[in-house]
Amino acid sequence: MFHDLRNTEPEFKPNYRRTLERRIRAWRAQNGAEKEVMFPQTKRPAGTFAIADFTHLESGEVTIQGESFRHLFCHFRLPWSCYRFVSVVVNGESFTALAEGIQGAFAELGGVPHELRTDSLSAAFRNLAQDVAEDLTGRFKALCEHYGMKPSRNNRGVAHENGAIESAHRHLKDRVRGELELRGSR
Repeated sequence: MFHDLRNTEPEFKPNYRRTLERRIRAWRAQNGAEKEVMFPQTKRPAGTFAIADFTHLESGEVTIQGESFRHLFCHFRLPWSCYRFVSVVVNGESFTALAEGIQGAFAELGGVPHELRTDSLSAAFRNLAQDVAEDLTGRFKALCEHYGMKPSRNNRGVAHENGAIESAHRHLKDRVRGELELRGSR
């Protein structure tokens, strides 16, 4: 494009290229296509913020006596330090599984974070209408009050807000798969 301008407009000198590029960039920033609004995740210092979530391996990846072992992992993570605690859950997502997982993490850590975030886990939230402010289950609220933590959750349907744990899920699964391969048996 600049070459065409130089050929058709004699006043465009070679040293005008950078100025033209800056002005086009500024114009696109103000008048160009709409950009997706994204809020970057900021890591908070260790001990202030933790995330808990459930994840699972694909069916059949682990077997016991030839039968598929259906299980989940309760995954607890401190994003600042990348500390993680994982417990195996056999009977599905439940408040008991969540409570045991995070209490195991607290015992190993020797402390409790100021805030515990989850996504819309039914073990922690009733998942009523979007405009309902007090959506915590009674048991999750009591657990958080007992430990002096502030419960929170990311916005529904906004997956990138949970990236600090979703990315860790992938690394956890890759590590488990690698260990199973090294073991030579699933």
